[in-house]
Amino acid sequence: MAQFFKATRTNKQNNNVIKNCLIEKLDHQGRGMLFHQNKPLFVEGGLVDEVVDITIVEDKKRYKKGRILKTHKQSELRIEPDCPHYHECGGCHLQHVEQTTQVSIKQEGLVTLFERFAKYKPEELQPALVADAWHYRRCARLGVMFNKKTKKVDMGFRRAASKELINQQVCPVLVPALEKLIVPLKALLNELQGKTSLGHIELVEAQDSVAVLLRHLKPLSEQDIQLIFEFSNKHQLYFYAQSSPTDIQCLTAEHKLTYSLPEQDCEFEFHIDDFLQVNAKVNQQMVAQAINWLELETTDQVLDLFCGLGNFTLPIAKRVKQVVGVEGIQKMVDRGTENALLSGLTNTQFFQADLSDLNELKADWAKLDYNKVLLDPARAGAAECMSFLASKKPTHIVYVSCDPVTLARDSELLLAQGYLLDKVGLIDMFPQTAHMESMALFIKK
Repeated sequence: MAQFFKATRTNKQNNNVIKNCLIEKLDHQGRGMLFHQNKPLFVEGGLVDEVVDITIVEDKKRYKKGRILKTHKQSELRIEPDCPHYHECGGCHLQHVEQTTQVSIKQEGLVTLFERFAKYKPEELQPALVADAWHYRRCARLGVMFNKKTKKVDMGFRRAASKELINQQVCPVLVPALEKLIVPLKALLNELQGKTSLGHIELVEAQDSVAVLLRHLKPLSEQDIQLIFEFSNKHQLYFYAQSSPTDIQCLTAEHKLTYSLPEQDCEFEFHIDDFLQVNAKVNQQMVAQAINWLELETTDQVLDLFCGLGNFTLPIAKRVKQVVGVEGIQKMVDRGTENALLSGLTNTQFFQADLSDLNELKADWAKLDYNKVLLDPARAGAAECMSFLASKKPTHIVYVSCDPVTLARDSELLLAQGYLLDKVGLIDMFPQTAHMESMALFIKK
C-alpha cells in the first residue's frame, strides 16, 4: 500500500511528475522504493523517510522507475558524495551514504534475497569483510570513443543508463597509481594518428608495477607506437596493445605481472587480460575466511570449482592432501598450473570444464572423492552443479558469490539435498556501489 507525505491531501501527478512522495524502504540494490498505482516504484538515490518529487523515467507492467526532481525532507543519513562525477556516472550509486550505512543496506538486502529465493532466513550474518572505502580498485576498464563533433577522443565510464561516456577527470575508487593516469592517458589518445579506431582501455595495478591495455581496431602506426613508448617511460608503466581478442602485444619491455596473498605466502603471475579480484585487501580477507570456514586438515581432498588462476586453490593446497581446481577458461587453467609449479606445489591439478554442462560432470576429475568443496562462480551461479556436489557428500561447502540472487537460488537446492546453512556473510568488494558479494558455508546434517 502506498504511503505519501501527510502534508498534502493527495499525491499529485502531472506530466509524469509525482509530488510529495515518501520513500518507504530500500531494495537490495540500495534504491529508494515506494508503491504507486499498485506497482513498486524504484527511485535511484532515495533514502528511507525522505519526501521527494519524482519524475517517472520508466513505466513497465510490473514496476516503475523514477528520478528525484526535488527533495522536501532529507534523510539524516545523507552525505555529500565525494566524487564530482557522482550525478552523471553510471557507477558508484551509494556515495550519498557512509560506508557503514552502505554495508547495512547490503546486509539487509542479502537477508531479503535469501528469504525470497531460498525461502530461508539466516539467523544471523557473519561480520562483513570490509576494507578501504576509497582508492581500493586495482583494475578497471574505461570506454574510449572518438567524438565526431569535437574531433576528440572521449575516455571514461558510461553515463547512467546510456552508452555515452562521461568526461572523466578523476575516479576516487581507483587506487592512486591508476587514478592519476586518467588525464594524461586521455591526452595521449588524442595525440595518436589512429585515435578514430580505438576500442577501450584497461588499467591494472600489479604487485610492483602498473600496466595499461589499449584495444585498437586498426594497426597502430610507427609514430603512435613511439608516442606510447615515450608515455610509458615517462609514467613508468607497461603498455599492451590488443588488436583482437587473442592478439595482445607488449609495446614496452616484457614484464611479469604478479599479485600476492602475504598471509597465505602465495604469489601469482597473471596476464594483462586475466580476471583479477579488484579489491586486494578484501581479497586477502576473503581467502582467509574461506580457509577458516573449510576447517582444513592435512588429510582433506578438496574440489575448487570456478577456480580461475588459483586464487583459492593454492592457499588451500598448502594445507591439505590434494586439491583439484576446475575452470571453464583454458588459459586460466594454464595459469593455475603454472602458478602451482612456481610455488613448488605438487598436490594440485587443474582441469578445464564447462560447469554448466552436465556431461562435463562425468569427467575423470568428477569421479574422484572430495570431502570438502569451494566454489566461486560467475553471476549466473552454479545451479547445474548442486546435485553433483551433494552426491559427493562433502562435509563442508563454501560458496563464494558475486550475485546474491543466484546464491540464494542455489542455496535452496543445497538445503533440499540435506545441507544446513551454517554461516553467511557479506563481502564488501565494491564500496560506493550497490554490488554485493557474499560467502556461505553449508555443512552436512
